[in-house]
Amino acid sequence: MRAAVLTNFNQPWELKDVPDPKPSAGQVLIRIRACGLCGTDLHVHHGFLGGKPPMVCGHEPVGEIAALGEGVTDYRVGDRVGVYWNQKGCGRCEFCQQGRSMFCPKAQSWIHLGGGHAELMLAWAEGCVLLPEKLSYEDAAPLFCAGFTVISGLRHAEPRPGDVVAVVGVGGLGHLAVQISKALGFTTVAVTGSPSKTEEAKKLGADEVVTGDDLGKALQARGGADIVLATTNSTKQVAQALTGLRPEGRLVNMGVTGEPISFDLGVLMWRQASLIGSSQRTRRDMVELLDLAAKGKVKPVNEVYPLSKVNEVRERLEQGKVRYRAVLLPGQ
Repeated sequence: MRAAVLTNFNQPWELKDVPDPKPSAGQVLIRIRACGLCGTDLHVHHGFLGGKPPMVCGHEPVGEIAALGEGVTDYRVGDRVGVYWNQKGCGRCEFCQQGRSMFCPKAQSWIHLGGGHAELMLAWAEGCVLLPEKLSYEDAAPLFCAGFTVISGLRHAEPRPGDVVAVVGVGGLGHLAVQISKALGFTTVAVTGSPSKTEEAKKLGADEVVTGDDLGKALQARGGADIVLATTNSTKQVAQALTGLRPEGRLVNMGVTGEPISFDLGVLMWRQASLIGSSQRTRRDMVELLDLAAKGKVKPVNEVYPLSKVNEVRERLEQGKVRYRAVLLPGQ
């Protein structure tokens, strides 16, 4: 099979012909039809998230099951599936026994088996989810990291009827967060430091768009928000956004800022507000998102490229030139 191989950190990935993998017991072999190139792939590229080269990256993979390992009974050859990051826990620890295998210290992911920037990929069967027939591979791929993260963050905040949801950062995650919030029936406010994104945010479904030098003050000026979904990597914007919460509001941080954030604890105390960290959580969140996308209520805005362009796309992503999401097609 052909694969984009990270042979050394911080060096261009190499397109190589490598042996076809074979599924072991409990695993499936997937013929990859599309795989997103995510900002987290950049962290892997720079050696920040573990893994040892040579390795194949790509954690937003979707495709068709080509072969089944021994004991796999839930899936069939030909099934259209996607794979999320945490595929399998040890099964025996406290968290696995509670059905929270994402916290298992021995959890298995694509880092252990190989990622989706290749024509074929191994995955644990329990880390796969069936794709709705009406959902294209290109639209499904970014949902398995960016979309999953966002809907899990919103559900983690336990939204109530009538809540106002503000999305800080209208980028790779944020443009999906706006759509998901609106699709679930919440008044949705896009909060951005880039006034040029105002019209785009409205087209994505935002009821209102808030901009300004201090995003928290700007959000408060419109009446605040019950839930703030922070999808930005800007520490300044996350700290500002906290002041835009209403009493008993919840700020959910889903971005990786890379540096500490300073904020006024008095905001949390006097408003009895909450600061929540969130990433991908329950399988139920992923299935709900796929259903919304199949119904046309959520649609990633993608740049689509053949796998041969992988280094060009990675550099575009590093330079901030990818407007929303990038998707690679291994078959091209």
